[in-house]
Amino acid sequence: MQCLSPANMEDYILNAKLPDKQRTAEHLAGCPRCLALYLAQSEEQARWSQDLYTDALPDAFTAQVMALLEDEEIEPSTPKAPLQQADDENNKIAAANPVQADGEKPAAQAVSPAFSDAAAFRKNRFPAWKVAIGAASLLVLLFSVAVYSVPTLAEALRSLFGQEHADIGLLRAQELGLVEHPNIRVTDRGYTLKIDEAVADPTRVVVALQLFGPSGQHDRERLVLSEENTITIKDGQGKPAGSLHDIGYTNDFYYLVAHLPEPLQTDHITIEGRLTQLGNNMRGIPVLSGDWSFNFSIDLTEANKKTTVLPLSGSYTSPDGMTVRLKRLTRMVQGVRLEIDTELSADALARSPGELWKEQGLRFHFENAAGEEIHSVNTRINPHMDSLMTQLHLPGDKPGLMHSSYTFKSLPADGPYTFVFDGYFVSERDGASVSFEPAKLKTQPVVFQSDGDELLLQDFTVESPPNTNGDKPEGSLQLSGLLRNENQNSQWILTAPGGQPYPITMRGVLTWSATGWQDGYVRLGGPDLGGLFEFRASGLAAIPEQLQLTRTVVSRMYTNVAWSVPMPETEAFHAR
Repeated sequence: MQCLSPANMEDYILNAKLPDKQRTAEHLAGCPRCLALYLAQSEEQARWSQDLYTDALPDAFTAQVMALLEDEEIEPSTPKAPLQQADDENNKIAAANPVQADGEKPAAQAVSPAFSDAAAFRKNRFPAWKVAIGAASLLVLLFSVAVYSVPTLAEALRSLFGQEHADIGLLRAQELGLVEHPNIRVTDRGYTLKIDEAVADPTRVVVALQLFGPSGQHDRERLVLSEENTITIKDGQGKPAGSLHDIGYTNDFYYLVAHLPEPLQTDHITIEGRLTQLGNNMRGIPVLSGDWSFNFSIDLTEANKKTTVLPLSGSYTSPDGMTVRLKRLTRMVQGVRLEIDTELSADALARSPGELWKEQGLRFHFENAAGEEIHSVNTRINPHMDSLMTQLHLPGDKPGLMHSSYTFKSLPADGPYTFVFDGYFVSERDGASVSFEPAKLKTQPVVFQSDGDELLLQDFTVESPPNTNGDKPEGSLQLSGLLRNENQNSQWILTAPGGQPYPITMRGVLTWSATGWQDGYVRLGGPDLGGLFEFRASGLAAIPEQLQLTRTVVSRMYTNVAWSVPMPETEAFHAR
């Protein structure tokens, strides 16, 4: 499909019945250029909508308009006057649109009191310019009533899922008509919980929740999901399938998301909220007990129809003992999910005893037939294409076996592309260390070197609260350098001779750099990054004569791999 022009995009946004709308939505999901145009024009339309239409007519609006007419008098002439003609036309509308069964009048008839005989006809004549004023006022009233009766464009553009941080999965769900409106309202102790929008497919559930205080203002800090406050997803048999978590992302509502470990095999799910307290100790907000519990169901029938599964094949074993198996590709309304299994050999598992083997990650990318990057995961190349929404890693039924899934905003639906394996990292026992005299570091820096990592230790100080991570003094080892291995999940300690070990926390700025898919470094600190990086040791309140820095666990990087797999273009089939 060709990219859209600005005029085509405007038509796509404004025309709900545009032919081939679903195909256009799918194109938007995979085309950064058109997605940027869509978001820009949507924001422009939203600004126009907000400028033209307020949320509600002022309470005194109708009274003010009618007051303009109260003292004006119109004398009918023998031929029907324009207002009388309008009255006849209104009667025709009323005949064509009778009163509804519940007693409400249709929107077109709601304006008819403005044309009633009692309001429009009096005995005396008045100047023509007053007739013009009265007619203009009536037109304003007619226009306003029409706008507020059917504000479809405004409602769509003011959707909670249409804010500045656009989620392409939610936008796609909205275009396909898969946004649910549970209309939940629960009030207790002066606080009202509202849920107006939710989206679900077999692998992801998203709920927009708002909390309003006694003043009517939205409160974004008071609700904390914990043991006392849980929101559970249950399948069609009532079995728990996952939990919703607040991932932040916006100040306009609680952005609750659940990424499910296995695709749901059901046409209905239930969202059950058990909320019994409001408060946030981290932000000094006192706890208030109450009951804001709720439940509602979501129909997955249409989402399941738009979910397809493509089985994958192919496996590779690295020289250092990790086997990687491609498992499944699932296309959903909210994205594309790739599932991969990994397994460590006995020798590799011995290097990661206990629970260490569970701390691992893969590096890979997708490229098109021309060798150009489509998306990448855990690369150090900067900039790079990143459409990864989430990744999950779950241990298997035996040590060394891991089930991983990666959910992308999009992957090509047609045309060839290739999965390229770039490496992996896994936590392993380590013992690399260096000894130094802390007081002399500023004039006599010391180098730590191990397995391609090199750090320059440059200074040591003792810091006091509030410039600490808690209420205790902290020893601050200041350094800069390059890590070939990953910094995440690595563990360090500082030890004085004959003294206790002090675990390290990290503070400072780091960045990544690489020239290729399988090389690169993590850079810690430096003049252009705002200063030196810090290893902080809580409780180390004095500068000892001697210290030893030891890395007890390293997140070791392996890039001696060579494997790529063309992604099959075989037609996918429905998951159901």
